[in-house]
Amino acid sequence: MLNQIQAIVCGLLIFCGTGAAEFYVSPAGNDSHPGTIDQPFATLVQARNAVRAARSSEQAVTVYLRGGTYVLDQTLVFGLRDGAPQGAAIRYMAYQDETPVISSLKPVAGWRKLSSTLDGLPAESQGSVWVADVGTGRNFKVLYREGSMLQRARSKGFLPVRSEPGKESLTRLTVPAGIGLRTWENLRDVEVLIRPLYPWAMNVLPVDNINTAERTVTTTIGGTYPLEPPPAAFQKVHELFETCWFENAVDFLDSPGEWVLDSAKGKLYLWPVDGNQPAGIAFPQCVELIRIEGDPRDDAATDNVVRGLEFKGITFTGNDRYTWRDKEPSYQHDWSAVDQPSAMLRLRCAEDCVVEECRFVRGGTSGIRLDLQAQHNRIEGNRFSELGGHGIALCGYGPGTKDANKQNKILNNRIDHIGIFYWASSGIYVAQSGENRIANNLIHNVPYIGITLSGARDFNWQRGRDGEGYRSIRWQDVQAEEKKMLQDAYAKHVERTDLFLPYLHARRNLIEGNEVFSAVEVLGDGNAIYLSGAGTGNRIRRNYVHHILSDGISTAMRPDDLQEQTTFEQNIVYKCVYGAVEHKHQNHYINNIFACIYPTNIHGREWKEWAYFIFGRGPNTGSRIQNNIFYAADGSPRFYYNRWNSPMDDSIIDNNLYWCAENPESAAEQLEALQAAGHDLHGVAADPMFADIAAGDFSIAENSPALKAGFRPVDISTIGLQSPWKEKLVGGNLLHTRISPPSQMIESNIEIRIKCSQRDAVIRYTTDGTEPTENASVYKSSLKFSEPVYIRAKAFKDGAEDLQGAAEFYTVKGKH
Repeated sequence: MLNQIQAIVCGLLIFCGTGAAEFYVSPAGNDSHPGTIDQPFATLVQARNAVRAARSSEQAVTVYLRGGTYVLDQTLVFGLRDGAPQGAAIRYMAYQDETPVISSLKPVAGWRKLSSTLDGLPAESQGSVWVADVGTGRNFKVLYREGSMLQRARSKGFLPVRSEPGKESLTRLTVPAGIGLRTWENLRDVEVLIRPLYPWAMNVLPVDNINTAERTVTTTIGGTYPLEPPPAAFQKVHELFETCWFENAVDFLDSPGEWVLDSAKGKLYLWPVDGNQPAGIAFPQCVELIRIEGDPRDDAATDNVVRGLEFKGITFTGNDRYTWRDKEPSYQHDWSAVDQPSAMLRLRCAEDCVVEECRFVRGGTSGIRLDLQAQHNRIEGNRFSELGGHGIALCGYGPGTKDANKQNKILNNRIDHIGIFYWASSGIYVAQSGENRIANNLIHNVPYIGITLSGARDFNWQRGRDGEGYRSIRWQDVQAEEKKMLQDAYAKHVERTDLFLPYLHARRNLIEGNEVFSAVEVLGDGNAIYLSGAGTGNRIRRNYVHHILSDGISTAMRPDDLQEQTTFEQNIVYKCVYGAVEHKHQNHYINNIFACIYPTNIHGREWKEWAYFIFGRGPNTGSRIQNNIFYAADGSPRFYYNRWNSPMDDSIIDNNLYWCAENPESAAEQLEALQAAGHDLHGVAADPMFADIAAGDFSIAENSPALKAGFRPVDISTIGLQSPWKEKLVGGNLLHTRISPPSQMIESNIEIRIKCSQRDAVIRYTTDGTEPTENASVYKSSLKFSEPVYIRAKAFKDGAEDLQGAAEFYTVKGKH
């Protein structure tokens, strides 16, 4: 085989002269071919092997992928010998305008109607279920129909039974009466899906054993927190009535489109959507589709890396879901873990690589991960949608002295509808990775956080908590005397931040020009942009965060525990609930617009601690809140609030502008109170004179008092996807939907109208806060309500896209 490949390469070099080598691969090709455009290879493996032989003699190699689907039965690995020579590139790219697709899906054949009685199968399913043999030893977690993921059979949702104090467990769940519980035949295939105790975590836990007498279920891996119901306060605020359910037992197979796998018997059960014999059904054969893998050297300062691989114009789809191992070395809240094989395309110890204009869609994991030593890589112009985990994740080594994941560029990507399986997913997740530029990305319709910068925030030596990143800490890098000082400090309830800041490497990141909307749509206590235990020197600049209208948001931007020396500047936060910022420690807020922040969640319940700017935890020594615009359209806004008695006096608050269009006296009174307390002595209460804030135009008039106070205008045209990526990822024909009147407190009845920029588009709407689909109610005439309501609308038209849709909510005075 090697001689054959060398002969092929020699022929190509003669064909190409002294220029770069070119290979072609096509699903209709043959691996015995020479890899030319007329006689292409059939597989990516053969193309990779040909590149290996060419690599030693060529400075650059390009592999052109012809259109069609390339099916992998195992992960395709590019190792050290597959990288490019220093300064060169090896490219795997779509040929011209063709669409190559990389998948791992294997069709399921031999379907037959289930004729025998199956223990536990619901009565409504009898006669509707089909079965196929897929072979024993397969334990896939995702099933596809015509490329789209199907819903696995799931039980009714429930709240776990609360354990007696002191008997809470990470692996034991008590199930309430009314939820069917038995020792299922495929017990080890059944999984517990749960939001354990707190609204910011979500786990998928394989079942280990069931005690039907005690109604307890034990799992093979532990949850982030005890498998308990949320505290009463969280249940009330977030209206959490069901935080747990089971999946993958025939007892739950009660709806069309659902499926169950019995891996021990090799049986796949399916209730077809159309009731006919199943067609187009396929299961994934691997989790990672492609892995670029160098040589990680845990005890060395640097790893051996693969360099210079580029992927362009390729669609990645159809992979399996990743299942966590017990006690993985995870970062904060188990949102991800160190060196975790949980992405379609994984760069593990890789540098100078490029992923451009690719699509990561309809898959069980994250789209891309940059793991361990990953530097100078560029991820640009890609689409991430309908994924089980994060869109993009950058995950370095755990906190310690090894700072190896940095200086990457994440630019102009569109990320939406991710976190399908792991709800605690972010559009872009950064842990222990620094000096990156994350710019002009569009992130929307995500279950939790838009952009996360995190690491670890519990350095309590020998008393580590689960879920706070403690397991990821490289304690071998920490000096013995520092461990002792940490232990002594925690014993006195003191956090020695100075001791562990040097080990936090998600620092000096530049997060700029990103647009985030419709975040925190499922979980609670989340944000559009979040930092905690990340490191110092991060800049959050010129981002546009808007329409975060959910019951689970905890301010749009948030530097949380152990986050210091972050600068938020020239950002626009518009139409969000609860707050624009929750501030902790020493961080700075300069020249931002905070506009239309609402005191109630989407259910009409007023937050007790809401405000535009919330002081959450001190000390805040030296923090700067300067030259910002605080703008309210109506109501009685609360611009500042001290949560848990966090101090304001150790911050510098000055030169801010405050205004409420409907109630100017409120702004003036709050500024007077601030100045009486010695704050914002140069602040003004005046109209900033926005051009058209209701239409998203935040430009201000030349004679605006904000300019006189030192505010610098924010050019919103530089935010979000930029050309040519905007046209490629969103399209040129955009629909714009508007709901009127805007969100407000109402006296009793309200009449709501919805319009679209193109009159021949069909407008659909919901009143329960869910995103409108093509099955939602059609808007025909004005809507009238007398109770709190949350309206979301979206227009549909062939050849056009309503990217943002519209969202407004209305609260009845006196009923929240």
